[in-house]
Amino acid sequence: MNDRPTPDTVDLTNCDREPIHIPGAIQPHGLLFAFTEENFRIVNVSSNLAQFTPFRPDDVLGGSLADVFDPASDASLRAALGESGATVGWLVPIRLARGGGAEFVGSIHRHDGLTFVELEPPERDLADAHAFFARTSGAIKRLQAARTLESACAAAAREVRGITGFDRVKIYRFASDFSGQVIAEDRDEGVASFLGLHFPPSDIPVQARKLYALNPLRIIPDISYRPAPIVPDVNPLTAQPIDLSLSVLRSVSPLHLEYMRNIGMYGTMSISIMRGERLWGLIACHNRQPRHVGPDGRQASEMIAQVLAWQIGVMEEEAVSRQTLKGKAIQRSLISDIEQLHDHRAGLARNSEALLELMGASGLCLHSREGVTTLGATPPEAAIENLVSFLGRTGGAELFQTDRLSAIFPEAAGYADVASGVLAVPLSRSPPRRVMLWFRPEVGQTVRWAGDPDKPVTNVEGELHLGPRKSFAAWTEETRGRAIPWRSHEIAAAVEIRDLVTGVILRNTEKLERVNAQLARSNEELEAFAHVASHDIKEPLRHIEAFAGMLGESIRPIGDGRLRNLVGGIESSSRRLRNLINDLAEFSQVGRRAKPLAPASLQEIAQEVVADLHQRIDEAGATVEIDALPVADCDHNQMRQVLQNLLSNAVKYRHPGRPCHIRIFATAWREDERRGDGTGAVTTRICVSDNGIGFDPKYAEQIFEPFQRLHGPDAYEGSGIGLAICRKIVQRHGGSVGAETSPGLGSTFWFTLAAPPETKAPAPDRPKS
Repeated sequence: MNDRPTPDTVDLTNCDREPIHIPGAIQPHGLLFAFTEENFRIVNVSSNLAQFTPFRPDDVLGGSLADVFDPASDASLRAALGESGATVGWLVPIRLARGGGAEFVGSIHRHDGLTFVELEPPERDLADAHAFFARTSGAIKRLQAARTLESACAAAAREVRGITGFDRVKIYRFASDFSGQVIAEDRDEGVASFLGLHFPPSDIPVQARKLYALNPLRIIPDISYRPAPIVPDVNPLTAQPIDLSLSVLRSVSPLHLEYMRNIGMYGTMSISIMRGERLWGLIACHNRQPRHVGPDGRQASEMIAQVLAWQIGVMEEEAVSRQTLKGKAIQRSLISDIEQLHDHRAGLARNSEALLELMGASGLCLHSREGVTTLGATPPEAAIENLVSFLGRTGGAELFQTDRLSAIFPEAAGYADVASGVLAVPLSRSPPRRVMLWFRPEVGQTVRWAGDPDKPVTNVEGELHLGPRKSFAAWTEETRGRAIPWRSHEIAAAVEIRDLVTGVILRNTEKLERVNAQLARSNEELEAFAHVASHDIKEPLRHIEAFAGMLGESIRPIGDGRLRNLVGGIESSSRRLRNLINDLAEFSQVGRRAKPLAPASLQEIAQEVVADLHQRIDEAGATVEIDALPVADCDHNQMRQVLQNLLSNAVKYRHPGRPCHIRIFATAWREDERRGDGTGAVTTRICVSDNGIGFDPKYAEQIFEPFQRLHGPDAYEGSGIGLAICRKIVQRHGGSVGAETSPGLGSTFWFTLAAPPETKAPAPDRPKS
């Protein structure tokens, strides 16, 4: 065809671009008229008119249909056009006005503003029309009795062959990539079997599939035909070539005719199997000799295709219904377990076997800011992180599914055995990204193609063309890196499970927010109470201390040792109580006195603390070494309090048998080193290390609780609240605290802080005290 694009490169889209809907000709076993219904004037006709009638094209062009058809036929045609639904394939008997009363079967369709009538001689090989339609009715009943897809397709192939007499009738099913496989077949013993063979998408290119969806029937009685051109080949309403997409007689691609010759077939018919608007497959008929099937036989075959499509729909819907009921039962169990366990991850784990079976998956992953939860066979956690990052860049917040992950994400080839198929369902639309990932393993298989699926390239007058394959001997290919495709009802089930889990997360989040709000109010009330109580208790305590002082002065001249000890006990208890009250007030005011975080030099803060405690350090004979400390986002005063508490403890709990040495230093630290979940960020860890008495490591967490003491109140002074204050301040800064210790050797108390961006620690001198 002259308007076919010239290929620039050799690829299968050269076939996809062939304009097969505007061939400019029909097959010569029938006639075509095109007219406008406004005035019923003939505007186009096939050039083979004289082969069947006493008319020539010039005799009828521009004339009325009433001049060509006899009055009864003209009236029947106009009546049919007035019926609703007379768009494609409406049949009417037609006789010509001249020509000895020759009778035709007329097929009507409308397209591009024109109305087309295609005439064919009536069938002569069906002597008993009643017996024919009785057979058709029986065929439909037998097909409806099938209970499996395999038996339904086999019955359809058998019945269509019985109606049409073709040597081979096969049921051809399209895959998601539009390759196809013969899943049922009925044939003459002398014809090679295609059952089970696969065919590449290029065998039925894009525009051919489009025509199959528009027009369910295509017949080529004799592939050796000489096309009959349309006169003229222009639609007068559009000034474009005549579009024959809906024509039964449309001339076909020379490439397809060569294809048929290569498989040794000279007569063919194809009928579309439609599921809604989707082309599910074809009933493909082949014959070793030319074979014409008239309108009645074609209509009967179309009915078989429609019943088969209906049967396929019923079977698919039954399978989906069973899967849906099963899914609902699993969802009820999942909800019950989540509510019982108060954790959606634990609920998923308890139902993992049923969930994976429902989805036909081998692994499940829940990825969120709380961490990565995996069930079944999944890629390594690091690989999942990379995959989620990739999906975030390519898929946005929408659902993503593939059965060949490594084809679009090459890194996945390393774990194709567990994740060649991926179905990713987002749980959130904004960062931090939450996503549920279902995995399917690679399914290695041997595909039997009907010949090498790559079409050969030919050079015609300097142009490279892709031609049809010539060898159709079974040709095998090993496929790797591919999983079983995800089906629509499985995707729907994954979305439902996503919605269920998301609903639980939202409900728990709302509940947690309410609890946190209540706790915040309670904390504020407790802090206010502690502040007021400490203030109110101090006043009588001052009276007690004053009275004890006066009492001590009064009994000193008496010289009574017992009374002096009693008064001393009162004074000692009063001091401990005052310290406790002061510490409680300090603990309650940690949040109230807080200031906004700002970059501050920990080096300078540590030096200030050493200066403040200079007298106590000297009395203990201790030395304090300060390494280079960084700048951190913190509340200057609160951070000073933390270092002062830790340094005071190091001096207080020194070892009596050796000089006290204390070191303050910083190290890089990942929060996940403490948590072990791989989700932390790099921070700064500030350490206060001593060579003191140490303590049993089993108390390393307990000592940060209020009023927790490892020694009696008389052994070391203090209220047991200092470390609790440290933890509260550090948590307010978003960090964590801890201790590492060895009894008799010393301890290292540490806390973490985030360093501000692009900030480097100063490098001051290391003063010693």
